[in-house]
Amino acid sequence: MNVKNFLQLPITKDFTVVAGSNGLHKPVQNVEILDFEFSPDIETVRETIFTPNSVILSSLLFAKQQPDYLLNAVKSLIQLEASALAYKPVIYNDLPEEVLALANAHHFPILRFGGDEFFEKIILETMAYAKTQDYAFFLETIMKRLINEEVTDEQITSFLQQLNKPFEKYMFVANLQMKSLTNAEWMQPFLQLELLLKSGVICKYKNSLFILVTNQSQHFQFEKFLNEWLTMYDLSTDELIVGYSGVHITQAELHLAVREAFFARIMAEMDMTPTCHYNHLGSDILLIELHRKDPHFVMNYVNDYLGPLLDEKADVDLINTAITYILKKGNIKEVAVAHFCHPNTIRYRMTKIRQSVAPLDNDYVFYERLSAAVKLYLLHSKIAD
Repeated sequence: MNVKNFLQLPITKDFTVVAGSNGLHKPVQNVEILDFEFSPDIETVRETIFTPNSVILSSLLFAKQQPDYLLNAVKSLIQLEASALAYKPVIYNDLPEEVLALANAHHFPILRFGGDEFFEKIILETMAYAKTQDYAFFLETIMKRLINEEVTDEQITSFLQQLNKPFEKYMFVANLQMKSLTNAEWMQPFLQLELLLKSGVICKYKNSLFILVTNQSQHFQFEKFLNEWLTMYDLSTDELIVGYSGVHITQAELHLAVREAFFARIMAEMDMTPTCHYNHLGSDILLIELHRKDPHFVMNYVNDYLGPLLDEKADVDLINTAITYILKKGNIKEVAVAHFCHPNTIRYRMTKIRQSVAPLDNDYVFYERLSAAVKLYLLHSKIAD
C-alpha cells in the first residue's frame, strides 16, 4: 500500500493533496495520530514518536497559537521517514507557504481532510485494506509457485492449510481474463464473491483471475456451475476469455489444475476463442511443457527460425501474416479477410516468408515448423505479459 492507495479508500476519497504530490508512491505500513508530540512544552524521545512509513493524522492543535511549530513538525516527520501528514482543517485551513515549500522540496505529501472524518475510522479502514492486500499478495504468490515450480505433496498440503478453507476431494480451476484488457477494475466484482465460495478460492494473478472450486465428485459439471453461479450474481462472461483445467485430486494435483487452467486460457487468447479446455489442446500440450521447462531453449529456436521475420528491418506484414496463417490453420481466404486484402496478396507474402525462413522445406515440413515456431513465439509473449 502507498499514499496513492491510501487516498483511494472510501473514507479518504475527499482528501486533497496540498503539497508533496511527487511523493505519493511512498509506502504506507501504519497510520498514527499526532497530538502534541512536536510542542516544545512536551519532552519526548523523538526516535520513538512515530514509526517509518506511517501516515500521520493530526488536527494541528499543538500549533494553535504558534504556526512556526508546523515547520519543525514537518521537518521532524521527514527525518523520521513518515510517509505523509494528513491534517483536519479545524485550526488551519491553509498551511504556511514555507511549510508547503519544505514538503514539496522533500516530496513529502501533505493531505487535507475533506470533511469531518474520524481518525479511528481512517485507521481501521486503512488496516483492513492493508490486510486484504497482504492476503491477495499471498494468494498471487502461491499461484505463481504452482505455475512455475515443481511442488511436493507436502508443499501443496502447506498451501491448503494456509488458505484455511474446507477443500473437498477434487479440484476444478478456471483462469479468466478480459478480451479487451484496459485495467483491473473488472476483477473487483469477481473477487467480492470469494467469501461466498465455501470450498474454493478466487484470486488475482497478473492480469487474470483464478477461480478454484472443489467438489466430492469427479463428475462435477464445473463449467456449467461457474456460468450459472456468475449469472446468479449478475456477472456476465460474454467479454471473458476462460481456460479450464481437467479434474484433479486436490491434495496431490493442485498445481496441475492451476497450471492447466492458466495455459488453457493463454491458448484460448492465442486462438481468439472465448473458452479452452486443457484436455482438448492435443499436441499443443507438448509445446506448453517444452516452454515451461526450458524457455531459453525455446526462444533460441524461435529466434533462429523466425529471425528473418522478427528483424527490426523486416516488413511487419510478414510476421503478422505468418501468425494469422497459423491461427487460421493455413486457410488463405480467412487470412485475407483478417488482413483486409486479396488472397493473392497473402499467397505472395507466404511465398516471401517461405523464402526467408525455409526455402528448401516441402509444404508439410514448412507448415509444421512454422506452426511450432509461431505458437511458441505467441506463448512466450503471452506468458511474459
